[in-house]
Amino acid sequence: MNEPILKTENLCHVYSAGTPFELTAVKDVNIEIYKGEILGVIGHTGSGKSTLIQHLNALIKPTSGAVLLDGRDINASKDSVRQARSRVGLVFQYPEYQLFEETVYKDIAFGPKNMKLSEAEIDERVRISAQFVGVEEELLDRSPFELSGGQKRRVAIAGVIAMMPEVLVLDEPMAGLDPGGRESIMENILTYHKKTGAAIVIVTHSMEEAARHAGRMVVLNHGTVAMDGTPEEIFSRGEELRSMGLATPVMTDLSERLAALGVKLPRTVYTVEQMTRALLELERGCRDAS
Repeated sequence: MNEPILKTENLCHVYSAGTPFELTAVKDVNIEIYKGEILGVIGHTGSGKSTLIQHLNALIKPTSGAVLLDGRDINASKDSVRQARSRVGLVFQYPEYQLFEETVYKDIAFGPKNMKLSEAEIDERVRISAQFVGVEEELLDRSPFELSGGQKRRVAIAGVIAMMPEVLVLDEPMAGLDPGGRESIMENILTYHKKTGAAIVIVTHSMEEAARHAGRMVVLNHGTVAMDGTPEEIFSRGEELRSMGLATPVMTDLSERLAALGVKLPRTVYTVEQMTRALLELERGCRDAS
């Protein structure tokens, strides 16, 4: 495999160090993010997910350890920090609460303006990113505060995409949306991934979301990396996941129950589509045997 575009080395972060409120949020975290992959970061509330991702574009500095972008410490200088923030885009949970400009256009343009791009380049990026996330041209002159919740979410994501990050990090991007809204936002993210080849990091507590989209997963538990592997490898350890307070995908649970009843299914069944194929294959085998 190629060298990672972004990685952490023995990353530690301690809040309120030296006080009675001292808290180690992440400890000796080593993860690698590769160009073009979709990585799911999973963990229960308080596992260190949000603290970890805020290090990835230098929003907060490590207590110890380092974050490397193309092998260079992103906190080494002001220029390193600036580059990291343009190349690694971070979308917070409920990003629509960060909208503040007079118009949708100005909100999306905020990042590219800070990158000192020309007016023509800014305009091009605003329109391309708006298209990526399904924001219609006629909305660009509207106030973002007049939009629906789902539209605001798209505008906020477009504002990060307009910087054309090589790594796009999203913290619970579908939180608070109805099923249709979740599906639509995810399609927008996957379109950006497909068109640009950017690495996508999706932070979620939902095993279902991770199961459907991630090619690799990192599981955090009490600030440390408990697991790192493919979905097949992660979901084959259902009992360990549940011991960490994580709910395994429904199809994983169903597969385990069927196995207990003597129904042999592949260990790689963790989505509805995989379960459907496995059961059809099983039925076909039974029919051929009879």
